[in-house]
Amino acid sequence: METKETRIVAVDVETPNGRDAAICQIGIVVAEYGEIVRTESYLVDPEVPFDPVNISIHGITPADVLGAPNFPTLWPKIAGYFTGSVIVAHNAAFDLGMIAGTLTRYGIPVPEITYCCTVQMARRRFARETYGSYRLDTLCAAFDIPLTDHHDALCDAFACYKLYRELLLEYGEDPRDVRPYKKRAKPMEKPAGRFSTESGTEYELRKLRELLLGVHPETFLNPGDAMTIAHWMDRHADLCADPPFDTIYLYLYRMISDKPLTCAEAQELNRLIGR
Repeated sequence: METKETRIVAVDVETPNGRDAAICQIGIVVAEYGEIVRTESYLVDPEVPFDPVNISIHGITPADVLGAPNFPTLWPKIAGYFTGSVIVAHNAAFDLGMIAGTLTRYGIPVPEITYCCTVQMARRRFARETYGSYRLDTLCAAFDIPLTDHHDALCDAFACYKLYRELLLEYGEDPRDVRPYKKRAKPMEKPAGRFSTESGTEYELRKLRELLLGVHPETFLNPGDAMTIAHWMDRHADLCADPPFDTIYLYLYRMISDKPLTCAEAQELNRLIGR
């Protein structure tokens, strides 16, 4: 997968809240010929409010981003990394969804992106019980990868690249690992045929409700449910920048990362999907 002609760019983003397509930090690790050649980390003024729960996770506050560039200012400096490279991220649907959603929010075209998700790589190679979780911190501990400042975007991007390399070395390549990032070029449309009165959003919400039947967001997911949800997120990555899927994705990401929702969060998820 990683050849002399391939540039690998590991990316991680941190977000200010669970509602907006916005980024407050991005970390980038560039590797060529299998060696890391550049690392970059930027604080970003998201121009939206911060939520206390997000601050408690990554420690970034509104004061920290005072004077930082907004995303339209930063994008010309980093846009080149997203073309001619394989973008690697841990749960890439989230990170790329936030990047694509932020670009869309500012009216900036989303480039054609080729990516690889280390969560999906891990799921294809071993059962969750092998190491206990597919969380980045759990897998880093299992593969003896340093993760000294978890939820710092650069630290997580560095760890993600190392995990990507370890998974290839330990388990080999899989042709399904690398794929194009699918973004929507026009408003969401429902499939032709049944349910002709449903909008595209209503159709996707109904299908998601069916998928989550019997799933309890307040508890740890069993491996089958986690895999099913992760596959749905991967197939529908183009939705995650648009309401209500932007918030739904944040909740689903936590659930498949072995972080059960609180009762209030589970109620909010149920409200968003209409059940």
